Amino acid sequence: MAMNKTRDSVCRARRLRRGSTVVESALVLTIALMTFIGLIDIGSVMFRLQGLSERARAGARYGVVNIYNADIIRNVVVYGNAAGSGSPLLGLTPELVVVTNQDLGDEQRRIQVLIPSYPFRFFTPFLAGSKTLPPVEVSLTTESLGSPG
Repeated sequence: MAMNKTRDSVCRARRLRRGSTVVESALVLTIALMTFIGLIDIGSVMFRLQGLSERARAGARYGVVNIYNADIIRNVVVYGNAAGSGSPLLGLTPELVVVTNQDLGDEQRRIQVLIPSYPFRFFTPFLAGSKTLPPVEVSLTTESLGSPG
């Protein structure tokens, strides 16, 4: 009889350990999964910001080496070409791009390309949903290249 009691208590202890192992594993896996998804979101944000910065730089560069035309500069930023043909890059639209031309005098001008509010969708729990990334701004200054600007 004493042997059965001991055996029952050992079996009960094993079941309790097994149960606590399952609970601990579930908690650790949940935290690990949230961390993994968060890292993917962070990487995606970094990729988008770098891509937006590159697109804005390309537009500003086009603006300082060619005759100023805000619509063509927007096309360069959004589509990667002056004609505005093809698919938009990074999900940009012309409405998301602001182009300004500032005359600095002495035949110098500054072209500013601004992407003020780019929407991004997060997947990380507690952050999930659409958020706006910080503004991306590129300004380039040029001297006269001998052509009217």
